[in-house]
Amino acid sequence: MPDIKAILFKIELGVLLVMGVAATLIMFVNALLRYAANYSLEWGEESIRILFVSSMFIAITMSFVRDEHIGFDELLKVTRIGRFVREVGYAVSLIVVGAITGYYGFIYNGMVGDTPLPATDLPTGMFLVPGVIAGAVWTVIGVLRLACCRLGPPAAKDGLPDPAAG
Repeated sequence: MPDIKAILFKIELGVLLVMGVAATLIMFVNALLRYAANYSLEWGEESIRILFVSSMFIAITMSFVRDEHIGFDELLKVTRIGRFVREVGYAVSLIVVGAITGYYGFIYNGMVGDTPLPATDLPTGMFLVPGVIAGAVWTVIGVLRLACCRLGPPAAKDGLPDPAAG
């Protein structure tokens, strides 16, 4: 059975590649038209912003899945109790940050989400929906991580010996 993280990683790379190339092409064509033909794509800037915001939420979420966040927790990984505290703290942080992001994004989207963007007439919610979805996903990841916390030996991936193992 294929590793779900490897499949998600390939999907993430493909989606981010398409989004990055699209944003780059839109920006290049817009700059070329602006300086060569004195014409600007009105929708270009908004589209690039939507692509950028969405790609950041995808990348952040995948870093949570792969446990590649920036952290200062190396001292906590030394002991079994420290690793457990780190895992619980990380899971609870994900739950809290995800819930806050999703909840307030949803509330704010309800207040201003229908307001059209000036150039494209797309709803302002286009910028908020990725955050709401990411907040929900972060909360689920946090709940799953919290459910998997145990006071056992270290995961094989961190490569640290268990001092309690003798």
